[in-house]
Amino acid sequence: MTSAPGVTPGRPYLFVRSYHEPWRALLVAAGGFGAAALLLFVVDATGPMWAGMPGWLAAAASIFAANAPLIIAVVAAAAFTSLVGFARATGIRQWVWTDLLYGLFVGLIARAVVELFAPTLGGFGGPLGGALSGDATIALVIAASAAVIVSPIVEELYFRGLMVRALGDALADAGRVGASIVAVATSTAAFVLLHVVAAGALVPVGLIIGSLVVGVGCGVLTVVTGRLWAAIAAHVLYNASGLALLLW
Repeated sequence: MTSAPGVTPGRPYLFVRSYHEPWRALLVAAGGFGAAALLLFVVDATGPMWAGMPGWLAAAASIFAANAPLIIAVVAAAAFTSLVGFARATGIRQWVWTDLLYGLFVGLIARAVVELFAPTLGGFGGPLGGALSGDATIALVIAASAAVIVSPIVEELYFRGLMVRALGDALADAGRVGASIVAVATSTAAFVLLHVVAAGALVPVGLIIGSLVVGVGCGVLTVVTGRLWAAIAAHVLYNASGLALLLW
């Protein structure tokens, strides 16, 4: 009987590998992470340079710095270390309606936990900080769109679609449970760290708690469902609800 690529005979199709060269995929992921952290540091360190520029340009630069290296790493890893293609490797090829329900549930729980320990007090700011000077309206629209749509999708593709799935493949010999625990823990640590770098000198407690809860929640969703859509839904809802509270 013919088995699917990457499947050990006798094992369920659930165990199809996303990355046939997972350690190389993780090396690509590390490069993307380093590039994103460096760009975010440079953008933050040269903050005064934005004083004479339009606010929308500063906001766009911050968004580019945070997301471009990550999505490049995801595409490169799928292209060079996977035989199943970008959509299947990252887990976005298929979705079922329950993914939305799971995502909404986890997103609401994550927001509730953050508001319990570090309530959002309102007043738009966050990692962009002073970048929202100048044409504040356009900058606000750009930043809000990125926070609710762009960043959640890119971050889920990278941290859960690439890191969690590649780590799961690389550590498959440790067993599904053990590999999943290490994958979720590692990706969450990286997720929190990148958000701390993006925040600059002052890191809000709520940012750390939120990144931690979202990282674990979305990682578990990815492992349990085998897909990425529930994690994307949870992340989008979490960010959208946070933005709504900031603008309240």
